[in-house]
Amino acid sequence: MSGLAHCEGAAEIARVSAIVVTFNPNAATLDSIFTALRPQVERIVIVDNGSVASTVTELATLAARHACVLETLAVNLGIAAAQNHGVAVAVRDADATPSNDHFLLFLDHDSIPGPDMVERLLAVDAGVRRQGTRLGAVGPLILDKRTGTRGRFVRARRFWIGRDACENGCTAMPVDFLISSGTMTRLDVFRDVGGMNEGLFIDHVDTDWCLRAAALGYRLYGACDAHLTHSLGDDIVPVWLGRWREVFVHSPVRDYYVCRNTVLILRQLRMPFTWRLFLTVRLLGSIVFFGLGVAPRGARLRKMGCGLIDGFAGRSGALNA
Repeated sequence: MSGLAHCEGAAEIARVSAIVVTFNPNAATLDSIFTALRPQVERIVIVDNGSVASTVTELATLAARHACVLETLAVNLGIAAAQNHGVAVAVRDADATPSNDHFLLFLDHDSIPGPDMVERLLAVDAGVRRQGTRLGAVGPLILDKRTGTRGRFVRARRFWIGRDACENGCTAMPVDFLISSGTMTRLDVFRDVGGMNEGLFIDHVDTDWCLRAAALGYRLYGACDAHLTHSLGDDIVPVWLGRWREVFVHSPVRDYYVCRNTVLILRQLRMPFTWRLFLTVRLLGSIVFFGLGVAPRGARLRKMGCGLIDGFAGRSGALNA
């Protein structure tokens, strides 16, 4: 049945609404996303975050071709606001669907799902719930489109936050964080945890939501057999830290949001000591590594400094300068 995702072992057919946030996307990549996604979900809601007029015209053509709902925002309100808007549209268009049968799938405009990604996410969701787990969300294994590297899932240790690879035969792994793109949650859970924090604008929006879900007793799971091709950062720098690691480099403006939003969530959220230590050390390490070692160093340090000042002052929203 076209447009409905079937989950083996589930009592009913699950209804899935995909929310795809765009900002000046590549049209060919989006076409690939919608081609892969359309047979897997009931509806696709595109929320464009203030792209240029020519891009919006291309989006309208793609939306019509793939039977998507297109919502255009006049200005860039940030990924959190766009995601919340997309949820509101999805709920409006499927108001008769019970919230415990309605799933929300979040995707970025450069994330291409595998042909059975949604089915595998639903299978993990159903299997975990059958065990009596209070499930918050499930997410796929990320494959970097530039390097082909298989991602690792974030899991808390006793005193640190680590990353674990999926072992052979593992289909579902309890995790402590899921990146926004590819995350699927049930509508009733989303309503209970609350929407995305629009004040954060972009970075740590997913961290904030995952920590709030955990504080309410929800568990997160990674689906090892569900794959999503995605790109993190604008560039990749290989670094030796016990083993070769890929460090994702963003623009200085993103460095501002990382620094500011790290301070904001450290101040605003209830979280385990392990997370508090990890976020603090990671913030300091980012300032040293990116601010002193990655050009343009002066611009990065200035933006980072502004981010720290605004974070401690409690300022949120979009950066105006």
